[in-house]
Amino acid sequence: MRNPVASNKLKFDGTRKPPWRGDLVEVHPDGWLVVFYEEPPRATTGGEWPAYGLRYHGTDQPLSILVSFNTTGHVLEYHCDAAFPATIRRRDIEFIDLDLDLVVAPDYTGYERDSDDFARNSRLMGYTDEAIATAHEGIRIARELLAARRTPFDDAPHMLLGRVLASQGPV
Repeated sequence: MRNPVASNKLKFDGTRKPPWRGDLVEVHPDGWLVVFYEEPPRATTGGEWPAYGLRYHGTDQPLSILVSFNTTGHVLEYHCDAAFPATIRRRDIEFIDLDLDLVVAPDYTGYERDSDDFARNSRLMGYTDEAIATAHEGIRIARELLAARRTPFDDAPHMLLGRVLASQGPV
């Protein structure tokens, strides 16, 4: 059964990126709303176009993590966005992106990026002390989850993707 939602990424100044349409497929006990996207409208950092994506929207942690998969279900990338916790209203999930990202490869090596964007937008958009602290906390949590191999850096995304694809019926 379909469960359509729109994921909406906002910037601190209120500007919006175009929504991503998908299906809410899990409300995880660790506070994640998980949305499935068939053919996410964004290439990975390495330029590959994923066949599928699962976005783990943190509802009580300052983090949103997009897990991108190829056509055979192998992870291409984990893209961690530091953000204010996501909110859901009806069929809209919103989160305020705070620029800092942690990009993680399938072998679990990662690097932080967009610190220049963070510094610039902190000034231009007038990030509050809370926003600055939240961004750093989001990256800290992403690193902690990665080091401990906790969701979504475990087998959970693979198993969930398998269930989602199986529920769609025969190929």
